[in-house]
Amino acid sequence: MNRRDYLASLTAVGTASTAGCLGPLSGVIGGGSDTYLGKPDNQRARSADLPWPAYGQDLPEVTLTAPLSGQEITTTQFDDKFVAMTFFYSHCTTVCPFLISALRDMQAQAANEGYSDDIVFLPVTFDPERDDEERLREYAEQENVDLDIGNWHFLRPDDKEHAKQVVADTFGVGFWRTHPEGMNMYMFDHRALVLLANDDAVVERAYSGNDPPTQRLIDNVETMRSRR
Repeated sequence: MNRRDYLASLTAVGTASTAGCLGPLSGVIGGGSDTYLGKPDNQRARSADLPWPAYGQDLPEVTLTAPLSGQEITTTQFDDKFVAMTFFYSHCTTVCPFLISALRDMQAQAANEGYSDDIVFLPVTFDPERDDEERLREYAEQENVDLDIGNWHFLRPDDKEHAKQVVADTFGVGFWRTHPEGMNMYMFDHRALVLLANDDAVVERAYSGNDPPTQRLIDNVETMRSRR
């Protein structure tokens, strides 16, 4: 049962058994009408003023290829599942390994606690030139991602223009190609972002920074599960 269905059931029960008793249902759950969690303490700006999707906003709906399965995946297609997203390129040696490891540790926790079917992981590459099926399969092995569980989908835009449209324009994650001195291949400067959305595709948490709080993300998911 997703968030909206649960709230509808509470409304039905409340109407039948406590007529005349008024009060916000969100106070029972801890968040707003579409969220399980309360507003994050460290989000000082309004969600609408941030360049990326933030607390209480709809997760943007985009459809991308998942090269390892050949499927077309839409970010909002996962009814009754939480969604964790990040944006990366596999040749990154700075922040991207931390972003991927945060999602990987969340995946491992879900497997250990028996709720792998309740969450999906959607890392989106903004380097489709190099991040093809072969490279992403190697990268999954390198980063100890468990592809056999079936809840991890690397997503790949069609080309660099599509990557800009999806990653920078839609999700607000800027990235800029660079050519560091002494290197024979291009790299990227980019924003670091991890998104966690609930089973109604509403953003619960958006962590921007080079060191994503893995344990806090795990705790967020487990709190959301307890309030379904």
